[in-house]
Amino acid sequence: MLSSRILSSRLRRACLIFSIMAFAAAVPAAELTPDMSAEQVAAESYARMRAGAWDAAAETFDPAALKHFREMVGPIIEGPLGEGMIGMFYGTGKTADDIRKMNDMAFFAGFMRNVVGDAGARLEAQEILGSVPEGADRLHLVTRASVEAMDIRITQMEVVTMNRTSQGWRLALSGKFDGIAQALRKAGDPLPELPVTVP
Repeated sequence: MLSSRILSSRLRRACLIFSIMAFAAAVPAAELTPDMSAEQVAAESYARMRAGAWDAAAETFDPAALKHFREMVGPIIEGPLGEGMIGMFYGTGKTADDIRKMNDMAFFAGFMRNVVGDAGARLEAQEILGSVPEGADRLHLVTRASVEAMDIRITQMEVVTMNRTSQGWRLALSGKFDGIAQALRKAGDPLPELPVTVP
C-alpha cells in the first residue's frame, strides 16, 4: 500500500514536470524579438529552460499569465500557512517578505527553478507537429515530447498556447497551473492527475 502511494506520487510529480518542460523544440538560444514567430518563441523558451536560465525563460511567457499565476499562488505561499512552502519552492533562507518583494517574473522563475531542479527533469526528444489558430492573437502548438524525470520516462502529446502581446508572441500557462494552486490550498493533497502515455 505504502509503495503504491509512493509510486503514484512520484508519477504525478513526474507528469507535472513533463507538462512544465514540454513547451518547445530544442534549438540554439537566441534573443527575443517582436517579429519572431510563435514557434520560434516557444523554441527559445525551451532553450532557456534547458539551460536552467529560469529568469530568462520567464521573459518568454505572457506577462498577464505570470500575473495570474502570482495572484493564485502568492497569497498561499505568503500567508500564515505558507512558511514550509517557501523553503520548498524558493529555497532556504527566503522569507514571506522576500517573496512579496519579487515581481511576477521573479516569482514564477523562482518557483519553477526549484520544482524542476529538484526533479532533475530533462527533455529527451520533441517535435512541433503543427499549429491551430484561434483568432488573430492566439495560436495553439501541437507537440509530441519525451521527458525523463525521477527515473520515469513519459511520452505525451501536449498543446502549448501562445498569445500575441505588445512584445510579440508569448507562452500562456495551461490550466494545470490552476491545479497547482488548488493543490497548495489543500495543503498536502496530491497534485491533480495528468493524462500521460508511458511507452
